[in-house]
Amino acid sequence: MTFETPYAFFLLVLIPILALYQWRSRRRHAITFSSIENMSHAKKSWRIHLLFLLPLTLHLALISIIFTLADPLTEVTKQRQDRQGIAIQVLIDVSSSMDINMKYGEERLTRMDVAKVVVEKFIAGDDKELKGRPDDLIGLITFARYADTIAPLSLAHDALVSIVQDVTINNRPNEDGTAYGDATALAAAQLDLLEGDQKIKSKIIILLTDGENNCGNHLPLQAASLAKEWGIKIYTISIQNKPVPERKKTDKGTFFIPPSPSAGDQVLEKMAKATGGVFRLAHDYDSLTEVYKEINKLEKSKLKAVSYTDKSPAFKFFALLCIFFLFIHSLLKSTILRVSP
Repeated sequence: MTFETPYAFFLLVLIPILALYQWRSRRRHAITFSSIENMSHAKKSWRIHLLFLLPLTLHLALISIIFTLADPLTEVTKQRQDRQGIAIQVLIDVSSSMDINMKYGEERLTRMDVAKVVVEKFIAGDDKELKGRPDDLIGLITFARYADTIAPLSLAHDALVSIVQDVTINNRPNEDGTAYGDATALAAAQLDLLEGDQKIKSKIIILLTDGENNCGNHLPLQAASLAKEWGIKIYTISIQNKPVPERKKTDKGTFFIPPSPSAGDQVLEKMAKATGGVFRLAHDYDSLTEVYKEINKLEKSKLKAVSYTDKSPAFKFFALLCIFFLFIHSLLKSTILRVSP
């Protein structure tokens, strides 16, 4: 407990002054006897034993009102955790090739279904492999021949997960294709509009595709150049069949040569490197989950502990004590310790 007006405690000097005044007042009203020897064996009544309560209650009431005037405050030190989130644009390929099956545990699902499962866990978490991104602004853009904003950047992650679950492959022949250059440019432009928001620690794009950019108005590297200019990282993920190393026999034995990256993967890798992100390959649920886990570790929300003191006035307690002691004093003085005139 602290006191806003500690100078009020100087009034405590009134206590001994009041005690001295009461003592002198009792002596003035005392009756003079030549000898009290005959009264020395007389027993004191119970009222005599309680007379000390009258000055005591007055003293306690005065002390209480002095504490009230000192403006007491109770202090509670608390800690608050301030988080600075990340703005994330999730880009998902919905072209017809995402209908190809891939391994999901002991079964096989389409690339689209596996991608949706992992993205849902990345957003909301599953308390096991992915912890979720509760403090981040997350938006969703899908693309085939055209890029579409399915969900704007938002903290409403429950609604976003439902939207992800409803994403379907684009089956319209005239809209099939892969335009992740346009999707990246659209995502970067939307992230750039958040420039005035000082709570955003960083802005990233997570691009998931299984093909090469073959349509659209923006080339992938042009879109990456825009993202770099605006300080946005791009993480690129290519879903492909599991690569089979090439077997080569020589005089010194048999060697396995890993396959060279495709032209599309080379472009995705250049996009990531140009903006400070990373490029990864995925061929099943486990490898795709590992990619998102890696992004989780690379892009963490900033956590800052802030300590503050919460002060609450406590004068009511001492004010009530003063009233209580004055009431007891008045009650005693007018009843059992009443002095007859």
